[in-house]
Amino acid sequence: MPNFGNHEGTRFDENSHKDKTATGSRGDRVTRGADETEPRRQDEAEGPGGVLDLVGLDRADQLTPAIRSLLERAEVIAGPPRWMADLGDYPGEKLPLTGKLDLWLAALEERSRSGRCVALASGDPNFYGLAKRLLEAVPPGRVVIHPSTTTVQKAFARLKTTWAGTEVESLHGRDGWRAFFSALYRAGRSGAAGKLAVYTDPANTPALIAKRVLDRGLDSWGITVCENLDAPEERIVQATLREAAEASFAPLNLVVLTLMKPFRELSLGLPEDAYLHEKGLITKSEIRAAALGSLRLAGGETLWDIGAGSGSVSVEAGLLLPYGAVWAVEREGERVGQAKANRAAFGCAHVEILQGEALELIPGLPAPDRVFIGGSGKDLAKVIAACRARLSPGGVITASVVTHASLGDAAAALTGPEGPPRVLQLSCARSRELSGSFYFTPLNQVYLVTSSF
Repeated sequence: MPNFGNHEGTRFDENSHKDKTATGSRGDRVTRGADETEPRRQDEAEGPGGVLDLVGLDRADQLTPAIRSLLERAEVIAGPPRWMADLGDYPGEKLPLTGKLDLWLAALEERSRSGRCVALASGDPNFYGLAKRLLEAVPPGRVVIHPSTTTVQKAFARLKTTWAGTEVESLHGRDGWRAFFSALYRAGRSGAAGKLAVYTDPANTPALIAKRVLDRGLDSWGITVCENLDAPEERIVQATLREAAEASFAPLNLVVLTLMKPFRELSLGLPEDAYLHEKGLITKSEIRAAALGSLRLAGGETLWDIGAGSGSVSVEAGLLLPYGAVWAVEREGERVGQAKANRAAFGCAHVEILQGEALELIPGLPAPDRVFIGGSGKDLAKVIAACRARLSPGGVITASVVTHASLGDAAAALTGPEGPPRVLQLSCARSRELSGSFYFTPLNQVYLVTSSF
């Protein structure tokens, strides 16, 4: 079953928390193993006030003696109504989560100041669960966390395969599509595990996931839907994306995407013939590599590629942004089609491709950390101004221009409080074979104009 309280996108290393620790009355650290049968005493809390035990549940009919003791002694039991009903009758006051999470957390924090409270979650609360939000509301010194089995662990046990190296993302109760597509790209890279596990919800269903992946032309993925794990109606469904896109599934499910066919190998500065493009209308490999270097991509930024053409810069930027996103804007429909084909060939799920005029699309894009402008024609100065207006603090803009007139426009538009931009003049020549030797053919001269703001 999908984890309750799925409000965070941070991955969690379960192996680093196999033992639970508490502090004794004299401040000594006490390690308790997984077979603990005596409940932790209230005086073992690290801070003043009452104790809040955050309990991750697997099955209500298989509680350990220690967890049953905590529930029997609790003055307040809080959690989703489903879990509270499954547990049966315990004497503490019930605080069901039926409204907004923030209000529920505030009420729980108030009751936990002076009393013994137990909050319920699914699986390991530190794994896409309630722990992050609860620890923001309640001082960590008053919280003890008792993890249980996660849905991902159960799913891969049913599939009888390792989940080491598997990417895990959540679409449960959150707008996580950008993170999802970044994770899908990472899962499909050369050397990766080729698997992505996804927590879903009633809006972000397996069918919708399949459709969104197919919309990017990424039909190399297969899909497995694990429904109602541990329930009598448990079902494991393996399907193609096209089959899943037309199917219905039980509301409680976990999706596992598995790469069935590898994507093409991606590296910086690929030759032009590695991409589908209109002859002559592609950023040359040497310029591509230099431009991406000028943008100082660290791995998690949002990049705009304005005038993306066939998408070669966008695709290679995706290689440098495994935790980020690329938004490619291109006016010409034929080039948009080429960019989408190149995105699919290299598995760059986190590259968004939009057709239209840059000045019309820019207001609706997420704020960028980096901008590459490879084409904008007579509107270059206006496009740069529009990008500067949306740029995140500390962001970088690089414009690639060829003519001296465009160089002047770009330099003026990219001049900032710290002075004029940095201009890199690139003059390259490639060798060609001639009678057992070689000669050089020059490429068109290009200027890269870069500023940070």
